Amino acid sequence: EMKYLDRCLLEAMRLYPPVPVMARKVHKDVKLVSRDLTIPSGSTVIVTTYALQRRADVFPNPDEFDPDHFLPERIADRHHYAYIPFSAGPRVCVGKKFAMLEMKTILATVLWNFKITQIVAEEEWTFSADLILKRRDGYKIGLVRRQK
Repeated sequence: EMKYLDRCLLEAMRLYPPVPVMARKVHKDVKLVSRDLTIPSGSTVIVTTYALQRRADVFPNPDEFDPDHFLPERIADRHHYAYIPFSAGPRVCVGKKFAMLEMKTILATVLWNFKITQIVAEEEWTFSADLILKRRDGYKIGLVRRQK
């Protein structure tokens, strides 16, 4: 089942969501519970998944890579919209399960055959947030074939 690998993939997408910003049109007035504000029907709401998924009140040490953020007991009480790398609800990505299976298969195969080393320190990464979040300098890694 590779549950730890699943949690690592979920955590990687929490820190670096594939779609960093989503826009949704409001079809009826929405009264916000947290403040005295109503979003009128017809408005476009921008959701920044990059910021949403780094909330310290939801994810302790939000800027640290911690696959344990996705242990069953830690997600049980989490709001289902606190983590939305594939969106959620009726607009959830139809390819979500396929994408997860594909990422897991590719990563498991690479990890089985190679030791991965980091070439550029994470602190030096720069991003471009177009339609998807991507590194400006590409994804440079070192691969060392494992001895079988």
